[in-house]
Amino acid sequence: MKKEKEQQEDYGLKLQESHDRWAHIYEYGCSGPFYPDGVNLDLVRNHISYYRRKIKETMTPENYPAAYFKEVPPKVDYNYIARPDEIRAAARASLAAYKADPNYQYIVRNSGDFTPKTRGKLYIDTVIGYATGLERDIENDDLLGMRRHKRDARYIELFEDCAHKMRETPPETVQFSLFSIEREVKA
Repeated sequence: MKKEKEQQEDYGLKLQESHDRWAHIYEYGCSGPFYPDGVNLDLVRNHISYYRRKIKETMTPENYPAAYFKEVPPKVDYNYIARPDEIRAAARASLAAYKADPNYQYIVRNSGDFTPKTRGKLYIDTVIGYATGLERDIENDDLLGMRRHKRDARYIELFEDCAHKMRETPPETVQFSLFSIEREVKA
């Protein structure tokens, strides 16, 4: 009986936590890089429904916790993202920081000094792609893509690391023959 009582209290606590989590996500969003906030809101809404059902199955109505009487949050469009204007402004600021970064400028300026194989080993194109990808996300108003750059310091560190590796790697003589160009076109 004691264990059952603890489990019932746990359902009430989890229900309240789920309501709080839903409200937080709706207002502030998530930091998940691959899913819009609407997806997470629906997941939390499902948790709310689950805990309500468990409370109804295990308790008498006079013992229902206060959270049970809260309204179930509405369904939200899966593509919903909280604070879109804030995300857009942060993305524009991050892109400006990337382009102004001396390491990023070095990478772009010197990337042609390496063969495609070495560029791959040093992740040169990937690192350049962080800025060009963000630029594309801004042009397409892709809020989810822009949100990935909320913490631009992480990318600035990657620019620094890549530029450091490029400086340590001797530039290569990149020679293209008609044969190598033809091979790349067929690939």
